[in-house]
Amino acid sequence: MLTGSRGGVAFEEATLSDDANAIRDALRGASDGLLIAIREVDARERMKRGVRPDDPAFAPLAREVRIAAEAVLVLARQEEANAEEASSVTAGAGLPTIDASTPPTNLASILAEWRAVERRLEAADAASPEAQGLMDEFERLRDRYAEALKPYRREP
Repeated sequence: MLTGSRGGVAFEEATLSDDANAIRDALRGASDGLLIAIREVDARERMKRGVRPDDPAFAPLAREVRIAAEAVLVLARQEEANAEEASSVTAGAGLPTIDASTPPTNLASILAEWRAVERRLEAADAASPEAQGLMDEFERLRDRYAEALKPYRREP
């Protein structure tokens, strides 16, 4: 279950259904989102490390790292809640591992875009305007992913 907001996207509490496909998709979605959010923290921290502490951009970058890290915590809580709920319902029995599950098509395409931006970010100079633009794109894709994940959750 995910609550809060990030980048203008509100996350609402949700529960899994007794539908095995919905459970599988919710678990895969939360896991993929968590992995990408962790990489976002890493990318932001690497960007900050390339900026001198007396640069006016340093403090805002540190704030962005904190905000991204808080998003990781929210996603980890969602994943934990999904895991607890999946293990308590009959439909959760016999599901494949998250690795063996494929993300739904609409989520897979966003993940592919997200990973492409991540690769470009790794090649960019951390202090460059290009890197900042890629971080902005990273955020937009994360928010699109969160929005696309909503149908895989059932409102309480």
